[in-house]
Amino acid sequence: MMNVIILILLGLNLLQVHVNDSLNLSIQDYSEIEKLIDDEYKKGNFSGSLVIGNTEGVLFQKHAGIANRVWNVPVESTTRFDIASINKSFIAALILKAVEEKKLGLDTKLVDFLEDVSYSGTFHSSITIHHMLSHTSGIPDYDGVSDSLKEEGFLRLKRQHFDPVSYIDFISQLPPVFNPGEGFYYSNFSYHLLAIILERIYDMPFDNLLKEKITIPYGMAQTFSTTNNEQVFPRLAEAYNYDEGKMEWYRNGFIDLTLGRRIFSTAGDLFRWGQITANNELLDVGLYKLMTTNHLKSITDEISYGYGWVVFQPGDHFRMGDLGIDMPYLIHGGNTEGYRSMLIILDGGKHILAMTTNSGSRSNEMELSKRIIQLLIEKK
Repeated sequence: MMNVIILILLGLNLLQVHVNDSLNLSIQDYSEIEKLIDDEYKKGNFSGSLVIGNTEGVLFQKHAGIANRVWNVPVESTTRFDIASINKSFIAALILKAVEEKKLGLDTKLVDFLEDVSYSGTFHSSITIHHMLSHTSGIPDYDGVSDSLKEEGFLRLKRQHFDPVSYIDFISQLPPVFNPGEGFYYSNFSYHLLAIILERIYDMPFDNLLKEKITIPYGMAQTFSTTNNEQVFPRLAEAYNYDEGKMEWYRNGFIDLTLGRRIFSTAGDLFRWGQITANNELLDVGLYKLMTTNHLKSITDEISYGYGWVVFQPGDHFRMGDLGIDMPYLIHGGNTEGYRSMLIILDGGKHILAMTTNSGSRSNEMELSKRIIQLLIEKK
């Protein structure tokens, strides 16, 4: 009997829901969204956190699943996740802050920052900060590395340890996809270089810069960056993928954290970042407009990208980030092995959705976000 009670209590602990009644909302307002997450959790398709609200505050949050499957530690509101490519919105904002502080310009050339760096390859002399922010630089991505580094899911690449100079050298040896400004090519390496540029112009590690400019002044105490695999960070969720054939969960393989500048956060802090962006609390108006403008109009009508954000206006339908709705919004997702994440700002912050998960491909963050957004719109 005692074992049954313990199992019941554990099950309840793995499903946490909170609604903010101070904003005059009742549990019924979000009951369909809660049911959706419950159903996905029971199917094994969701383990993570969801926070919904607007520029005034959090209206609903749900935490379900397991942060650590070895010890059966439940996901809670303070559980941290790797937000993967949503870090691009942070890197872009920090670059624009540096522009505001006149430490660089959007037309500054990449090679100008590397004059004192010895590297064995080349970078096109016309690549600018603008090109790198908008994925129009021609700098390749992971698929540009050698075949030997691609084997076993990029295992050798993930286990390489880089310092900033060796990472610059590594990227410089990769063949470009096209000349700057001639196309769109989503490049993680481009944003990794932007983070290194930030470290060089501010003369501090990226994690310290993130604290100084964003997390401390804007109250994001659960958000951090690190390149140190040995350091212990409390309440950090493990990431998992599910082997459908063996019907078993497997932990993420080792990834050396010097491969880029990863950011870890809770869904609550990620939601706060959505508020900061929606309210434009960080940048001057002109730079904010540049960040949220589609810079690809003269290049392609298939994709929209600003600086660190996919940008939609009413009537837009692009193949990346399309929620199938007729209103303006900013969106960016993240995907790195078992971690998935999503941040959406609808109509200037009338709705903000932040999602973090650690259940790998079992969580389809884009499709789940579409269903949640549709429920939010219908609720109006």
